[in-house]
Amino acid sequence: MSTPVSAARIPAIVPAAGKSRRLGQPKLLLPFGGEPIIGRVVKALLDGGAGSVIVVSPPADQPEGPLVAAAARQAGARVITPLKRPPEMRESVELALAELERDGPPPAFLLTPGDSPALTPAIVRDVLGRWAASPSSMVVPVAGGKKTHPLVLPWDLALEIRSLPRPLGINSLVYAHPDRVVEIGIANPELAENLNPPEDLERWRARQESVVTVRLFAVAKERAGRSDIEISLRLPATVADFRSALARQHPTLAPLAARVMIAIDAEYASDETIIDAGTSIALIPPVSGGSEDHS
Repeated sequence: MSTPVSAARIPAIVPAAGKSRRLGQPKLLLPFGGEPIIGRVVKALLDGGAGSVIVVSPPADQPEGPLVAAAARQAGARVITPLKRPPEMRESVELALAELERDGPPPAFLLTPGDSPALTPAIVRDVLGRWAASPSSMVVPVAGGKKTHPLVLPWDLALEIRSLPRPLGINSLVYAHPDRVVEIGIANPELAENLNPPEDLERWRARQESVVTVRLFAVAKERAGRSDIEISLRLPATVADFRSALARQHPTLAPLAARVMIAIDAEYASDETIIDAGTSIALIPPVSGGSEDHS
């Protein structure tokens, strides 16, 4: 029996074989939130619902090649290591498509470059949900008024990549098939921003200290006297980190912080769950009774 499209977990391809040395060091190995960028991207894809992730790494004889491959594998990706560095992104994608074809073609795939530190599981879920509602469409995120990644490409359009005239890239498919493009607005404008000169790096690192908005319900709403609050939190963070910040920054909610149920993107979360930019957070205290309501 075939898997319904709405339940399908399609794979993701991450081209990561470029030199990426405009920051003076391999971009994909730069630390963000305690992990290299390539690992952060792989985890966002998997946590957001990608069935698998294929990373095309630099060749093994390049200084950064083994390190990028190791970081991607550690995050949960399958890695393809070409003998020579692909000259363009499309060549990396073609290598990954051949791998997927051997496994049995999926209905579609996600595509995002490796230098996407703004990518979050919530964004991936939104893009996949939009594709599930229209599985014959290319789903194109728009952030800050710009088309960006991760794209979703149906498999029949993926096959056209190999026949694209040089030097056209994969984005040319968006313009060749406008009737099949579905755009989805993303509230994170930084998703469309580059990470190239050193000032970009400093700007991105400064953003890791973020203000998150938290919705409140029941006794939490009563204690705070409002329906939402803001918390400063260094992202990415765990729910356990969030509980500590909640108690420090909002003393009236401190008695609830250790035990209250916390929903991340509308699902109850454990203390190990990751909170990232774009994540929705809610406090869900017990409806009635218990010491949490009256302490």
